[in-house]
Amino acid sequence: MIPSLSHYASVWIVICKSVARSGERLCPLAVSAKDFGTGQVVELGVPKLLGIKRPPYATGPQALLVTVDANEVIACHLALGWRLPERIVDLMVEFRNSINGGPLPMVGGLTGVLLWHGLPASAVVCTGSSLHQMRARLAAIENLFERMVGTLDLGRALLRGRYMCAVARIEATGIPVEQQSLVLLANDWPAIRNCVIGTVDDGRGVFRNGRLNLGGFKTWLDQQRIVWPVLPLGTLDLGDDAWREMARLHPDVRPFKELRATLSWFDPISLAIGRDGRNRTPLRPFASITGRNQPSAKASVLGSAAWVRHLVTPQNGRALAVIDWDQQEFGIAAALSVDPAMQRSYTSGDPYLALAKTTGAARADATAASHPNVRDQYKACALGVQYGIGHTRLARQLGLSEIDARTLLEGHRRAFPRFWRWSDGVETYALLHREQQSVFGWRRKVGLDANPRSLRNFPMQANGAEMLRLACCRVTEAGISVCAPNHDALMIEAPVRDLADAVATTQRLMAEASEIVLGGFTLRTSAKAVAAPERWSDPRGQAVWSAVETVLNERRPPVHQRDRTCSPADPRTILLSVYRRDT
Repeated sequence: MIPSLSHYASVWIVICKSVARSGERLCPLAVSAKDFGTGQVVELGVPKLLGIKRPPYATGPQALLVTVDANEVIACHLALGWRLPERIVDLMVEFRNSINGGPLPMVGGLTGVLLWHGLPASAVVCTGSSLHQMRARLAAIENLFERMVGTLDLGRALLRGRYMCAVARIEATGIPVEQQSLVLLANDWPAIRNCVIGTVDDGRGVFRNGRLNLGGFKTWLDQQRIVWPVLPLGTLDLGDDAWREMARLHPDVRPFKELRATLSWFDPISLAIGRDGRNRTPLRPFASITGRNQPSAKASVLGSAAWVRHLVTPQNGRALAVIDWDQQEFGIAAALSVDPAMQRSYTSGDPYLALAKTTGAARADATAASHPNVRDQYKACALGVQYGIGHTRLARQLGLSEIDARTLLEGHRRAFPRFWRWSDGVETYALLHREQQSVFGWRRKVGLDANPRSLRNFPMQANGAEMLRLACCRVTEAGISVCAPNHDALMIEAPVRDLADAVATTQRLMAEASEIVLGGFTLRTSAKAVAAPERWSDPRGQAVWSAVETVLNERRPPVHQRDRTCSPADPRTILLSVYRRDT
């Protein structure tokens, strides 16, 4: 036994083969496992697999499971009603952590990882569920484990494996979606889209022939006296960041931003909806350089334009709540920099207004209602400095002169000097050591061409991701149904009568997660809830949703013509059109 594994009674290499139609829960086909110590091999396939009531290998705290796809293994356990393993390590996640930010393998998946370590990979090119293929894959993973085990930070690897268990639970739960509207959208999306474009554009010529009309857009900007950011060559900057900044500064831009996102990314057919009316899509954990999830924008109801979230509707007798950390990035920066003034600003309840008061830009009795513009300016400044924003970009973002933007940044430096020393140190350390790391060991290699702004922002993003992962673990382990994580928030679901308790428990566990990650500093949370039959809403997409809803209502049959045989009681009936590309 390898010394680092000597305190485990057994170590099992485990792989599962499964299948899942878009939006559906995973269906197990085969499970293979090998005892790393004794060489014992267990192989189970359908139909025998479906009759086994417990896993054929140990899953308690004295057993370590090693795999290359932990959330698929856990999903198989959930589907079969098996006890979940308490200790699991995903070698693919650990490999991703070891090379994060550096060169990637020439080939993806397990094949690329094996080749990276100088191991034969021909046996795993085919990923079928035959006995021969499963045995070959087991042997390859065993060889990889032997090669990697000496470099594993096992304690932190187990924490990441614990998160993969939470991911499997969340992916199995899914997000409830209002199906009648979705089917109407899927059946006639091109015509509905054109009607929505006409309503939102309202003859202004900003959109033409289903796309942004640059000439009409420039004319509209001139009429509204909106100064849009430009690129070095003088053309309008139409990147996502520019649209996001301008929509925040100018509410009239927001419907056009939503419409642009709709035309670029939304297709109702692409949403992964199961027969039970739930949106399920792989979360793709650890896919981003900061360790955050990166689910498919087109497949997820939360990943497209903001108006699409209005399709989220709790099922009868149930309710949804979204609990998010308040000013999470500001709070993380205050805690990690150990800046007492910044921490006091966060605990005041409104750190952005507190900053404005500290610099003298707002009176001591000012409120968000009395000084909204000042608060917005200092919010943009406070968030921008966390990734090294300069006065030129801040001026463009806020529509200020460069002198006024420089004054904002200088005020921030005077108010939070310890934060600035820490932020300067973050960048310097990363450039000297060519690496950054979160509190739980998510690493990033730093190249010679690293962006200083990205280096400064990494601690907030990576540790925010750690916080979210720990919260997902604790909340799902508490038996609460988590439909989805979303950046700094969790969407949970519960019966209406139990929602208040579920929200309170989630808020407590999220607060504790922040304390653990930030060394005792607690971040606040806030909650928003909706119960059936109401739908979720997002104010950022309200204008476009109102246009969509108007078109949908025109297409709905009158109430007196709705027959019970056509009701959405059996979602398989009304979702046939949603799946038409699969047939």
